[in-house]
Amino acid sequence: MEFLKKMAYKILYIDDQDTASRKADFEELGFEVITHDPTNDFKEIELKVKDGINALILDYKLTEGTGEQACFDAPTIAQFVRTMHSVDGFNIPIVLMSNQTNFTDYYNNDYTSQDLFDFTITKQDFVSNKEIFGQKLNSFISAYQKIKSDNNLSKSLGIDESKIILHSRFISDYEKLNNNHFKISSLIYDNLLCSIGLTIGIDVLSARLGISQDSDNWPQVLESLKTASYTGVFSDIKQRWWMDKVNKWWNDSISSDTSIRRLNAGERVELLNSKLGLENLIPLIKTKHSLSSNFWTVCKFSKEALDPFDGIELLKDYLPWQEKEYISIDSALAGQMEVYKNQISAIDKKAIRELVKNERANG
Repeated sequence: MEFLKKMAYKILYIDDQDTASRKADFEELGFEVITHDPTNDFKEIELKVKDGINALILDYKLTEGTGEQACFDAPTIAQFVRTMHSVDGFNIPIVLMSNQTNFTDYYNNDYTSQDLFDFTITKQDFVSNKEIFGQKLNSFISAYQKIKSDNNLSKSLGIDESKIILHSRFISDYEKLNNNHFKISSLIYDNLLCSIGLTIGIDVLSARLGISQDSDNWPQVLESLKTASYTGVFSDIKQRWWMDKVNKWWNDSISSDTSIRRLNAGERVELLNSKLGLENLIPLIKTKHSLSSNFWTVCKFSKEALDPFDGIELLKDYLPWQEKEYISIDSALAGQMEVYKNQISAIDKKAIRELVKNERANG
């Protein structure tokens, strides 16, 4: 909380209900807050947005106020603000906050909505996780500002161009955005840092090293890997590592002869204990229905280490620099196949149903 109170970003909060309580919450997080009871006069919104605000937070339904009722909802305002700044480049983060879970879920899952909102949250989740929300909003605001001031992809990502190899498609996608800070932040946050590929998170890092995060010496391993850490925009809320640098670390510090991908978890841990002078690294173990401990990814649901060979591939539109995602057979048998049913092939669905049938028959 102390970190947040040092920030003095100005936000505009638009809601047609009583805003006093939410305003107090935002102020407690260290923000300067302007509220607005929406009417049908967009000029009022335009003037407030141009008054140097750093972020815009919108309730979804804006048509139920006690005064002059607006005849539009949050997406209309978000589109108006995005269009208004499409020429002058004065982009700001826009957040959807609503009591309606179905609205926030829709805009979280529908990628076409990325032209509107940076992220969405229910009011219930906000109340439960105020500090996390404050950290995230601060991170988005500062990311926008850094992207604008840097005007350079490598600087925004915190990398030396000669030491990190970015996918050519990622670079070309960035160049096509013509310095649109909103779309650049979305490219980096949604398509680089929230996927497996050029960067990886701590669960995938653990899987690829074969090390349980419960190991006493896990912090020492992370310290050894410090040079591989992602340090660009959003690094304050997204702990990531450059896979290219992890491979270099392995080659320079662990083994230049043996690829990490060829070893199982036990072999990786044995080598890591030896080369790093450690004793208490614990190898990860397979899930019940896995055959291989040559882990390289994690189950999308359980986050347990997984060899893609043992996983059920989730079908979606992956970008060229992104790796495929999977759920484990164990998660599918535990009922998660229904959650991901639109991303699982008919063949895999049939195989899992047969496995469920056989397990039930065998007690």
